[in-house]
Amino acid sequence: MTLPIIELERLNQSMTSRDSYQDVLSIVDVNGNIDIEHSDSPDRFQPMRLDALLMVLTLEGTFEVKLDYVPYVVGPNSFVMIMPTHASQFQKISSDFKGRVIIASKGFLEDLRQNAFARPGSFSNYMEARKNPYTSLEPAEATKLDTCIQILREKMREDTHFFQKELVMNSFIGFLLELGNIMSTKKGGFIRPTPSRKEELFEQFLQLLFEHCKEKHVVTFYAEKLFITPQYLSLILKDLTGKSANKWIDDALIAEAKILLKTPQATVQQVADILHFSDQSTFGKFFKKHVGVSPMEYRKSS
Repeated sequence: MTLPIIELERLNQSMTSRDSYQDVLSIVDVNGNIDIEHSDSPDRFQPMRLDALLMVLTLEGTFEVKLDYVPYVVGPNSFVMIMPTHASQFQKISSDFKGRVIIASKGFLEDLRQNAFARPGSFSNYMEARKNPYTSLEPAEATKLDTCIQILREKMREDTHFFQKELVMNSFIGFLLELGNIMSTKKGGFIRPTPSRKEELFEQFLQLLFEHCKEKHVVTFYAEKLFITPQYLSLILKDLTGKSANKWIDDALIAEAKILLKTPQATVQQVADILHFSDQSTFGKFFKKHVGVSPMEYRKSS
């Protein structure tokens, strides 16, 4: 059993007031009038995954959300990036809440990635944002991002413009560049735009791991996909991160296992099946070796 996936169409339908570009990119103004506790959705408090990238800029008030079961109380002048891979639970929103929400489909993001004007993406940055989805902003930074969102919204409304697609994409890229600049300066420096060959292989490995870690547990699979030897792949990862390829794979499996084990309706056997272990016993031994407790003990303690 896997977490329910909320598809983009359903997500868009739940937003009654929004600006949309071809239903692949939406901007929504959200305020405290939304009543999450009395939503008609029967699974409103259950963990789920979104079939889209959702970005929330909080201008006033607060809201509470759990991402991969980590609770966040999001205050004013904050930015939250919710990935399709996050296990999400939306909980409370204050009556004085005011914010902007951007919803981007996977298709739009892929189209953007291939756009000639787009700066090459960094999957390691994506992974960093996945691990640290909440950022507190200075008021001026929040205002700058809000301005970028309003510019994007204007381009989305120009539906008679012959080059609307390019206008929308470039405005979205402008927003991402401003966001990237803010994030980079908070880390104390800018990220090098041109990665080395080793760094490119590392990012490609991370993307493969993200897509296949549940069913592919051996280094050989990833090395073959990258057209390099398993030994060279492990050497690259050890050199860049201090972790071997096997350790990366094991850590990814444990992260997925922890998310699944916190899903009440999934049994330990089902988690073992989803992660393609031969049987529950093998999965249990693997989990206890890396976490220190059995899957059932972990579930009870969470």
